[in-house]
Amino acid sequence: MSIVKEHVGTRMKQYASEWFTAQPLLDVSLSFIEEKLGETMMFGELTAIHYHMFRGKDADIEGAAAAVELFILASDILDDLEDGDAPSKPWMKAPMPIALHVATSLVTLSQQALLLSAADPALRGELAIMMNKQLLLSANGQMLDLANDTLTEESYFQMVRSKSASLLVMACMAGVLLAGRPWNETVAEYAAELGISAQIRNDCRDLLRWDEKSDFLNRKHTLLTMYLLEGPDEQVGWIRDYYNGSGSQNDATGKKELFLQACEQSGVILYGSVVSRMHYNRFQELLAELQADAVWKDKLLHLLAGGQSA
Repeated sequence: MSIVKEHVGTRMKQYASEWFTAQPLLDVSLSFIEEKLGETMMFGELTAIHYHMFRGKDADIEGAAAAVELFILASDILDDLEDGDAPSKPWMKAPMPIALHVATSLVTLSQQALLLSAADPALRGELAIMMNKQLLLSANGQMLDLANDTLTEESYFQMVRSKSASLLVMACMAGVLLAGRPWNETVAEYAAELGISAQIRNDCRDLLRWDEKSDFLNRKHTLLTMYLLEGPDEQVGWIRDYYNGSGSQNDATGKKELFLQACEQSGVILYGSVVSRMHYNRFQELLAELQADAVWKDKLLHLLAGGQSA
């Protein structure tokens, strides 16, 4: 581990305590941060690993990791609020105006925290430009995802590169810049490949879910549903009809076994797994070409190995 999770969690709470002087804002924020601490800190780890990979020495890397995780928390909150799912999360139980305000406040706090992790004013400027560029890309991608009109492979990958890959680029590149190095195109490219690979794995999972996050029940357009809908009428005709607006979600809910059978017959999950692995393999190729500390490159592979086996 390149960072200690408890230390990063403490820094997240410290930033909130320092800058959120309104007690209600602080109290709710701390409860949301506490929920986040029950999860992995992969994005913060990516920042720290890339900092060490490029032999950084003087930056407050735990503070930077905390800053990145604060933004990921804000992004998760906004994503759940927009999708209307994850009812067990504390921000879904809070009044909508409160949850929205805390999320947007955490976005600003994350930016402030990242800038404070660097002492050099010029480096702070580079960090701000990089972070804002990636966050704007993510905002565009999230809007495309919400519009749910990605009906071609090209539009799907454009959406994923903007929505998901940009956040991985931000996390990795923050470490590179804090190490005193310029923007690294190889890192940006392999971070994007990681983002695409991870999104397709998520799509495989969400296609088979049968709850409020089910891509099928929600008529979500993904690379996998596009593949599935190309099947023969006798296999997926009723699924096409459902996507075209025929029938209600309640009607579709009773067809779980029929849907799972169609998925198995079409090979859609195998297809998704292969495409995801292709992008992960491309990440590995680019990482191997990168001139950086070999020990930390291995730690990066170790960090990501769990996600590939999941």
